[in-house]
Amino acid sequence: MDTRTITWVVFDLGETLVDETRPWTAWAEYFDVPPLTFFACLGAVIADRRPHTDVFEYFAPGFDPAVDTPLKEARFGPWSASPEDLYADAVPTLTQLRASGYKVAVMANQPPSVEPFLASLPVDAWATSSSWGVAKPDPAFFSRMAQELHAEPSQIAYVGDRVDNDVLPAKSAGMLAIHLRRGPWGLIHATWPEAALADVHLDGLTDLPAALRR
Repeated sequence: MDTRTITWVVFDLGETLVDETRPWTAWAEYFDVPPLTFFACLGAVIADRRPHTDVFEYFAPGFDPAVDTPLKEARFGPWSASPEDLYADAVPTLTQLRASGYKVAVMANQPPSVEPFLASLPVDAWATSSSWGVAKPDPAFFSRMAQELHAEPSQIAYVGDRVDNDVLPAKSAGMLAIHLRRGPWGLIHATWPEAALADVHLDGLTDLPAALRR
């Protein structure tokens, strides 16, 4: 029986709180390919357990982020998140958790351009990999999380869609690992044998408060 007391619930951002269809579609437009084609290739990369940045090689062999990212941003803007991208259950769940006495945070692999959006959310703390200089799944990311929250890892529940970046490193750090089965990573990763290592499996955030009570 798990007798830990959770005081902090920490969320990933992409495909956990926000739908990333819009910013990924901007990359399809940059390469001048139909979004369906781009997303099919992205799914293939995820299923092959490859870094998601490998998707760019389909459309630009020898892709150089130092060259292409500024060009893409000049035409379509930087990677971003907006209130319109939020999943319908995101803010209600954040609000309910806080009303129930939990402290809530968003700590994720994201660029600086997303930070103003994070600051607008109803959370008690937020941070990005770019601000910390370390990214998931590096154990140092999760150590920094506990340090910033002034909490023991056993007091933290981490919620994310990725088994490799979220579930496994959070569990290894001693946190309650919650796998959210939505978005391309969440659904594809749910088929991995390692997904069984998650402490909690959810298809949406609405059931999260009840899962934490259990």
